[in-house]
Amino acid sequence: MKVITKRLALGLASVALAGGGLAVAPTANAATPAYSSTNCTLVYYKNNALLFSQLVPNHNLAYGDNGDYCVKLLQRGINAYYGSSTLTVDGNFGPNTEAWVKKFQTDSPCSQGIDGQAGPNTNSCLEYLTAAYGPINP
Repeated sequence: MKVITKRLALGLASVALAGGGLAVAPTANAATPAYSSTNCTLVYYKNNALLFSQLVPNHNLAYGDNGDYCVKLLQRGINAYYGSSTLTVDGNFGPNTEAWVKKFQTDSPCSQGIDGQAGPNTNSCLEYLTAAYGPINP
């Protein structure tokens, strides 16, 4: 019976991965917020429009997120992609950040949709094009 249970669990995990599921970071204490103002927890995500898994934040970035370090990295990545400093890098996902995320989603088909939120597809596309979330060399 143990063998069947293990095979079933492995089969379900394989189906989840084949479907392009988001890798899971270690679970946090329920009292801990989903984001931090000092670091960005990243996981690998396989966007079906790209060849390789990319580092992405472990949560969606959306309008109203304030003081989120992952939003700062998103803002830096959008500035790098457009070769300008169109966004203030402050970690606050307001109307200007939302508008630029929609523009990026329009301009970059690998983001796979236009909704103004930076979910795993948009973030993996931005990472692929700008290394926004990848390791930063000192």
